[in-house]
Amino acid sequence: MKRSIVVATLGTAQTLAWGSSYYLPAILADPIAQGLGLSRTTVFGLFSGALLLSAVLGPSVGRAIDNRGGRGVLALSNLVLAAGLVLLGVAQGFLTLALAWAALGVGMAMGLYDPAFAALTGPYGRAARGPITGITLIAGFASTVGWPLSAFLDAQFGWRAACLIWAALHIVIGLPLNRLLIPRAPPPVRTAEVEGEASPAPRGAMAILAFVFAATWFVTAPWPRICRAFSKSPAPARRRRLPLPPWSDRRRLPPVWLSSAHCAWCLRWCRRVSPPCCIRSGQLFLG
Repeated sequence: MKRSIVVATLGTAQTLAWGSSYYLPAILADPIAQGLGLSRTTVFGLFSGALLLSAVLGPSVGRAIDNRGGRGVLALSNLVLAAGLVLLGVAQGFLTLALAWAALGVGMAMGLYDPAFAALTGPYGRAARGPITGITLIAGFASTVGWPLSAFLDAQFGWRAACLIWAALHIVIGLPLNRLLIPRAPPPVRTAEVEGEASPAPRGAMAILAFVFAATWFVTAPWPRICRAFSKSPAPARRRRLPLPPWSDRRRLPPVWLSSAHCAWCLRWCRRVSPPCCIRSGQLFLG
């Protein structure tokens, strides 16, 4: 199968997975909290727990991909994410909401970037860098697509129906894409063979990447709220001498379309805080 087809397939599936899980609370946290009589802090706290659960399950998912390939894992992630979204759509209180976010945490561990990238290294090996870059470029629009769609569905049908529609999209679109259009992985390579080709990781790579991803995701998840805060009152940020987004003064664009520009602003801010960390992290990511 052509790599362009695989890139388009995984890019679309990743856009769906990110938009219906990680980027969901930025739009639906308020209506969910109001509908269930809970605080926004509780909703975002359960979301944070789902992210922690996905991190804990990451090594197990990686081993499963190493042993059996990523196609089955990614296809199963669509079922798990759909089940979590259905549970979220029918939640009646704290316990059912917690169960829904636990299911979504398992689905995120199985179906976001890490499993998708690992699934590509099986059939493509070192040549997977190009497809990984292509998938990242496509799925980078997950917030640009997911936030407006979630807001539209919430406004037209309510947050419960929005969750159920996202679940249906996983079954109708995500599952066939991951199951039918991702190539089978070759038999697993023995550990001894891989160790001979592996190069040592740069010093401090784990800590640097953990900081960069945590700092970036800290801004990304509630980005519409941050944009609204800046657009309403940019003066306090000026007094703190933080670099404002370029649109905060002259252009009042809808916040949901600003996600594609936030990375440059985050890098600018990160460069002021710690230039060596920013430069080194970029080298690790690109190299």
